[in-house]
Amino acid sequence: MAVAVSSLVLFLIALGLVFRRKRRAHVALMLSAFALDFGLVLAIELNRHAVEQALGGVHGLLLFHIIISTLVLAFYGALIVSGINWIKGKPWAFRWHRWLAAVFLLLRLLNYVTSLYIG
Repeated sequence: MAVAVSSLVLFLIALGLVFRRKRRAHVALMLSAFALDFGLVLAIELNRHAVEQALGGVHGLLLFHIIISTLVLAFYGALIVSGINWIKGKPWAFRWHRWLAAVFLLLRLLNYVTSLYIG
């Protein structure tokens, strides 16, 4: 199920990119992707006790996945903040939002691929 939800999140992100010039659709799609992704992280924590496991000492691919996943969540927050500032008309926000989005996309794809290997 986690792979299906994660695939849906990537689909929503892709749709959000397609509709990036249609503000309402872009915001709705990206916030939906964030909500689903955050819900997935919560479900994994509740079902697998991921934080407890990570604190117990992990290494290799799982550690890399945990770091990437944490960065993805942080970038969601940064994208939301920069997006709000862009909507408010702050000139610096557009450039930051685009840069953050590019890094976020790379991180989210790495998150997806590594999740396939750690099951």
